[in-house]
Amino acid sequence: MSNPAISVEHLGKKYRIDHQAQRRGYATLREAISDKLTFGLKNNRASSSLTQAASEDFWALRDISFEVQQGEVLGIIGRNGAGKSTLLKILSRITQPTEGRVRISGRVASLLEVGTGFHPELTGRENIYLNGAILGMRKAEIKRKFDEIVAFSGVEKFLDTPVKRYSSGMYVRLAFAVAAHLEPEILIVDEVLAVGDAEFQKKCLGKMQDVSTKEGRTVLFVSHNIVAVSRLCGLACWLDSGHLRQTGRSEDVISSYLRSGSVASSDWTRPEPEPQGVAYIKRIAVTNMTGHLSDPITVKQSFAVSILVNNALGLLSCQIAARISTAEGYPVFTTTS
Repeated sequence: MSNPAISVEHLGKKYRIDHQAQRRGYATLREAISDKLTFGLKNNRASSSLTQAASEDFWALRDISFEVQQGEVLGIIGRNGAGKSTLLKILSRITQPTEGRVRISGRVASLLEVGTGFHPELTGRENIYLNGAILGMRKAEIKRKFDEIVAFSGVEKFLDTPVKRYSSGMYVRLAFAVAAHLEPEILIVDEVLAVGDAEFQKKCLGKMQDVSTKEGRTVLFVSHNIVAVSRLCGLACWLDSGHLRQTGRSEDVISSYLRSGSVASSDWTRPEPEPQGVAYIKRIAVTNMTGHLSDPITVKQSFAVSILVNNALGLLSCQIAARISTAEGYPVFTTTS
């Protein structure tokens, strides 16, 4: 029987949200003091012109279950507010779950927010020791890895400068360098890498690949960069409004996630009423090479795009163009007739 590095069983996290009823005008200082003094009397509170508070329960996560084996890299995707950061905070033992259970086997290093564990008045050198101690490194271990951390971070020139003068990108460089060289059994990384430049992001992704493939450590990676998740992660979880929509191979989960946010279809027909007295596109269809509609298509198969034009103007010729773009809107390929 396998011993997973991370086991999550029916995990849930509930928060209490307070709402304020609409105010019936501005309250005076005397009314505010009176309301505080008579808070135990329901009749007085009901007659007060102060805003009455109401609260409701909000489940940031509900009934989440999955396992991550030793050495696996799990990508966690989903829209903003889906519960990804809440899940990582529970796994990092920053917050307690409301229900369910989490089992973690091994030392955890997490990088969830820019500058977490850094003191702004201390220098970069001092913060390496401070942050390493917070993450569980011994002083001798930090000394042994100090040069590697500094070289990876690329902030040698500013090592003796207080980090309050660092840019957000320099913060991330130093924080990730410390966390990555901790040699944890489990490395948890949130979207903070988006702050760094392209070169450093590439270096971080390469380091996380080395941590998982060469050192056999477990990585949890949250990002809106679908390309990075696809490249780095063999498995993925898709969170949606606090619920686990899908888990499995990253390419399958990413495909489902991207399709969920798209209104595109393999067969489009112009809705009525159709324009009059102009040339216009009447229908577009994406088919496989046998002529059948294909949805979705992959890079492993050939496909054809059929475009039906209504030439009401009697034009002798026209030019048609087709473009393929990434999910982020960047053009990949364009062809014209």
